[in-house]
Amino acid sequence: MVFDIRTFLLYLLGLFPAVLFPSVSFSAEPLLAKDNYQTLKIPISEYGFRGIGKDGRGQIYLTSLLKNGIYVIPPSCVKQECATFLHLKIPLSDPGQVIGLPRGGAFVLLRLADRVIFVPSGCYASGCLRTIVLPRSPSYPSSGTVEPLTHTVWITEQLADQISMIPAGCFGRSCMKSIDLPSRGAAPSGVTVDPGKGLWVTEKNRDRLAFIPKGCIATTCIREVPIPLHSENEKLRPFSPVFIGGDKVAFLLKGGRIVSVMKTGTTGISFVFLNMEKGIGRAVSIAVNHKGELILLAKGTLLHVGKIRLSENCLRGDGTSVSACTDLKILALDGGKPSGLAEGRNGEYWMTLQNSDQVVLFHLGAGRCSGPRPKISVSCYQTIAFRRSETLYHKEYHQEVSH
Repeated sequence: MVFDIRTFLLYLLGLFPAVLFPSVSFSAEPLLAKDNYQTLKIPISEYGFRGIGKDGRGQIYLTSLLKNGIYVIPPSCVKQECATFLHLKIPLSDPGQVIGLPRGGAFVLLRLADRVIFVPSGCYASGCLRTIVLPRSPSYPSSGTVEPLTHTVWITEQLADQISMIPAGCFGRSCMKSIDLPSRGAAPSGVTVDPGKGLWVTEKNRDRLAFIPKGCIATTCIREVPIPLHSENEKLRPFSPVFIGGDKVAFLLKGGRIVSVMKTGTTGISFVFLNMEKGIGRAVSIAVNHKGELILLAKGTLLHVGKIRLSENCLRGDGTSVSACTDLKILALDGGKPSGLAEGRNGEYWMTLQNSDQVVLFHLGAGRCSGPRPKISVSCYQTIAFRRSETLYHKEYHQEVSH
């Protein structure tokens, strides 16, 4: 018993001397003066927006990494107050890309959870979310697309080296089908549909594209196409493929420093490489709008958005600069790297910015928003700034309180 009391006293003396022997140096007056506080803007995102997508009914789905959930925004409102938050019950799931469905609703890829979340049309509560566990783990579902006619969803799984198919009306593992890629370690980074013909998949670690013909459900019928742009010091790492019509598929290389267009006509497969210029920076994402136009999003010192002209002059040879074949404009926004791009309803585009708690809605096609001016007019874009917590900082005692 004596030993226990001695141990307890030593513990108090070691950790709590200010409690047993009060001293002026350890005391502080109550923090009452309001003038000692100031509001600071902490340059760290509280939402961590990543993917964004639109379904056939115009509803917007926005994934938040740091809130671990999905925001649903109706087409008639562009304010934070109109957004409904759907919390994901799976912790640290890393919600990423959104695949909007033509009939309404969306699939959201949970990259670290090896799962896919289905958000039904009209879902405004976490209880109506449906979870699909992917067949393999680790899987890391990084990208996906939907066939507009059959409504079949295709998902690339980088760590599993496979493509998974979710037929329309399928919400479980039993009705899914998965296809292994021919090469191990291929790391499929993107997929796009060539209507009526099949799928094109970018293989990030193999510097190739894999073609999966329509109806192919086995590895043996997949064909791999090498990208003929050799580099001894740097891998190409293709990503973000999109089908742009006319037997053309566009994708990005070398971290977005090159935009490539692959032509797959009857005469064979050929490639064109458009080099990004230093003033423009790196392409972050490309997308195709309902008119078949290729939309480019790039970030350097400034943020650039615009359309790539697909004329024969631009697709004739290699080494052409991107600016010679694009109508790029500066979007004057501060902070954040673009992370998501999706077409809206009336010629506008939605964009998310990493490390910036805002969503951007901008126009490119309207007469007042086009023309020779290098910048997008202030009247041609708007931001949805999500409110952040305030931090009270006491300048004398260095005490912070977030609320």
